[in-house]
Amino acid sequence: MTLAVTLRRAAAAAGLALALVPAAGFAQQAGDPKVALAREVIAASGAAASFDGIAPIFLDEAKRTFLRTRPELSKDFDEVIKTLLPEFEQRRDKLLDDVASVYAARFSEDELKEIKAFYETPTGKKLVTTLPSVLQESYEKTNAWSRQMSQDVIKRLREEMRKRGHEI
Repeated sequence: MTLAVTLRRAAAAAGLALALVPAAGFAQQAGDPKVALAREVIAASGAAASFDGIAPIFLDEAKRTFLRTRPELSKDFDEVIKTLLPEFEQRRDKLLDDVASVYAARFSEDELKEIKAFYETPTGKKLVTTLPSVLQESYEKTNAWSRQMSQDVIKRLREEMRKRGHEI
């Protein structure tokens, strides 16, 4: 899995998390100290780092889309992207505030402090550094399992349907 795919999945997961935020009456605001604590949890957990470099990926993908039909504009796109990058990097901070508000809505201040404290322990730090490879390997194993399961289901369904006189 490429970094771009990993980042897109992270962004999608964050988007899903945002969609699950409770009603506006329960939403936390970015200036709220609890949201600030949640941002610290996100940073300590390594989740914030998963959004590093995401704006250039979106800009580069858009550039490649345009270059399919206008390859002669590559240099101009490079210059425009340099100009636009700071604008889109700021959106990362907004996303982190939004994700922090999700944490702040779901956890009490004491719970956030406990979570942050865990991530600051040796085990928590190991989890942060090890989790990406654990998730990658888990994804690969799940994919392999799913492919095999699909093949076996099809095979067994065909066998059983054949017993009933049906060729599928």
